[in-house]
Amino acid sequence: MIKESLLKSSLNELSICQHLATKFDASQADWRPRENMRSTLELMQYLTYISGTMTKHFINPPVDHEEARQKYRANAKLSADSMTFENFSEWIEREKKEISDAYSKITDADLSRTTYHMWSGDETTLFEALLTVNKYLCAYRQQLFIYAKMCGAQINTRNNWYGLDAQPAPVKQAVAA
Repeated sequence: MIKESLLKSSLNELSICQHLATKFDASQADWRPRENMRSTLELMQYLTYISGTMTKHFINPPVDHEEARQKYRANAKLSADSMTFENFSEWIEREKKEISDAYSKITDADLSRTTYHMWSGDETTLFEALLTVNKYLCAYRQQLFIYAKMCGAQINTRNNWYGLDAQPAPVKQAVAA
């Protein structure tokens, strides 16, 4: 039950990212708010590997920290070399499958076992680690939303939190006197 909730949350975040990506024009792929920040395309590329990479790492952590870093770098390079603005949705579907496959190998009972974070080396429970993946996705989904707004997309909170366009205002009926 808890495992399914965590998985559902990750998949939902990725679906919202797919929705938000439709709010950009391809000409905005290289746009960045500032010189030292990711471009729209670089942010999208990051979203196509970070959750799957981290989920698999937390569920089945390698003994060697350097091995974990090498896997991360390999996934980052693959995304940078192959993921384009146009195929973002396909890559997100691939990411959803990787996460779902990784979750299929654990149970709710596994969520209390210890794992570690590849960058800090800190130990934590698998539950807390997978919750961190959801936090990553929420933060970077929010960043994608802000990028879209800054690029002129006519979107609102509903797009950001639910991956849905705004509802049209209800039509008021004239009241007979």
